[in-house]
Amino acid sequence: GHLDALLRGLVLGKLGKAGHKATLEDARRRFKEHVEGKHILSADLRSPVYVTVLKHGDSSTLDTMLKLHKQADMQEEKNRIERVLGAISQPELIQKVLTFALSEEVRPQDTVSVIGGVAGGSKQGRKAAWKFVRDNWEELYNRYQGGFLISRLIKV
Repeated sequence: GHLDALLRGLVLGKLGKAGHKATLEDARRRFKEHVEGKHILSADLRSPVYVTVLKHGDSSTLDTMLKLHKQADMQEEKNRIERVLGAISQPELIQKVLTFALSEEVRPQDTVSVIGGVAGGSKQGRKAAWKFVRDNWEELYNRYQGGFLISRLIKV
């Protein structure tokens, strides 16, 4: 049922982020099959699988996620990917995600979700996101004209 699907996604996401070996192996297999079009992930498993492979992934994993984002034909899938990109753990890849947040690939109203995902992904991500916001304050402030999205950005 619906509750089981929610619980399954939550448990798998936590196990995957923690590096549980069997969960990580399964997530990588499912991700590979999804990317290759062999077996498309159900909506309730996409976020936990994406987070797991990103958390333990490399630049190739991030590039694949960005490619999925570009190819997504539904905004819901783009948003799902934008929210999980912050799970990446390598400092140079965190910077790549933050740069992506201000790119034309991301709708201006969704930039906050990408930066928020980085800030919520790790202590290192939070520091990088805060520095990024400070370094790009003028552009962000002008983009949001001092509206509610700028206050949401600061909160996250």
